[in-house]
Amino acid sequence: IYTNICGRVRGYQYHSPDAFQAIPTNSIESYYVDGVSITYDSNPRQHIWTYVGGWYETRLESDGCPCNNGNAASPPSFVGNDYYCESGLNAPPWSYILYADDPLWDGQNCDGPESPCCTNPNMPWFLKTLNEITTDSIE
Repeated sequence: IYTNICGRVRGYQYHSPDAFQAIPTNSIESYYVDGVSITYDSNPRQHIWTYVGGWYETRLESDGCPCNNGNAASPPSFVGNDYYCESGLNAPPWSYILYADDPLWDGQNCDGPESPCCTNPNMPWFLKTLNEITTDSIE
């Protein structure tokens, strides 16, 4: 039985993740993010937190982080503000490589337009209180 959830994810960028852009859906039951989705199984599934990979730190298009200064993109409505978004690449050009020098979702090396994405003092941890008590599995 729980209502409070906390956790963290450590990830690294490979090539060019597309944040929420490349997945044309607004359904939690489908692919909606280039990243990690944390939910609980309450039929229907309920959103807890999403870790999003943006293409590069200065990207202001829909495949960049929605929290980047100047980006008009939005996460799906069921995500709301319960997400972290970062990129491991400062700016193009990009390659088919692992960008291991800048781990994602750690709140570090958030330069330029990406800086608003790293202001949550809890990073890299997420903390969430659910509106209901549940025993459902976290997925």
